[in-house]
Amino acid sequence: MNLSKCEYCNSNKMPVQGEEIVAVQFSANASHPDDLRLQYNVIQAWMNAMVHSKTDILMIPLVVCLFASLLATPLVLLAIFSNSSLRQETRYLLLANTLANDLIYSILNTSIDALNAAGVGMPKVVCETLLYVLTVAYCNGILTVTAMVVDTYVAVGWPLRYTSLLPRTRTLKIIVCIWIISALAPSIVYIITLGTQQDPFSTLSICILPLIFVLSILRSSLSKIYYSFTVIYFLICLILIFSCYVMLYRKTRSSGIWAGNSRARQTYVINSVLFIFYFFPLIVLVTGSALQELHLISYMTGLWITLSMANMLMMLPKAISPYVYAFRYREVTETIWSLSMLRHVRRVSPTG
Repeated sequence: MNLSKCEYCNSNKMPVQGEEIVAVQFSANASHPDDLRLQYNVIQAWMNAMVHSKTDILMIPLVVCLFASLLATPLVLLAIFSNSSLRQETRYLLLANTLANDLIYSILNTSIDALNAAGVGMPKVVCETLLYVLTVAYCNGILTVTAMVVDTYVAVGWPLRYTSLLPRTRTLKIIVCIWIISALAPSIVYIITLGTQQDPFSTLSICILPLIFVLSILRSSLSKIYYSFTVIYFLICLILIFSCYVMLYRKTRSSGIWAGNSRARQTYVINSVLFIFYFFPLIVLVTGSALQELHLISYMTGLWITLSMANMLMMLPKAISPYVYAFRYREVTETIWSLSMLRHVRRVSPTG
């Protein structure tokens, strides 16, 4: 029997009518029968969970969030890059990076989930590459949001030196550094994964991150590296955000801008809610993965946790943020309005 290509490894176990058969080509680097059996059992558990748990319903909020993001994000990006004054300001460049990154994440996440729901297999190297870009995009979003908070603190703390401290050229360098830092940990995992496999073009029935870890001969090390860097990213960003807000409050509490229903108070509440939606799913995913590694929760529970976070809570801030920031920043709103009015004037103006 050829164990490198397995449909039902146990020939005595016939598939029940109506149950999907798992067709996965295992990578040749897992030569030990115990490794092959573990890989098959994990894939079978994930596939059975997807078949019997009716997770297709989670595609609805995913598609709705993507549609909402596609409606607003390109318009806000157009407003920022079409206005020369907005292109020079740090906060708008960081906002543009956040929105562009969120759009990339939303499109990739929806595409991967749609292929999984449709049962369309893909080469292992393609799945790994898509998940790599998806992870980089998510890390980039968290780091950019953190940079926006730091930018606000610098603007309030040193208003007279703000322009010299953060000119456009330095802001662009900061954005490049954010992308590099975001790609650091995922690149290590991606390179190790590619370097330790012998059959990168074997077909996977489903494309999910836990499965990629299981199919690697260094699955324990990869999981530790990935989740360790994730926790480090999270803690650094959380400490920076919390510290900046505390120092901002201490600097401005005597000015009265926090009293009543002020604009500063509204902005703080809105940003806090968005930050919670950015960070909370990450905490749940890491906790769920740890519990699953310790066999404290089933694959069915782990699947629902993963898909609920990825399809709803992780997508929600990416769908809401372009609308929130478009209405909070007057300059963006005015630019969008002027662009729409200009288009209307061009339509009604006589030709020739």
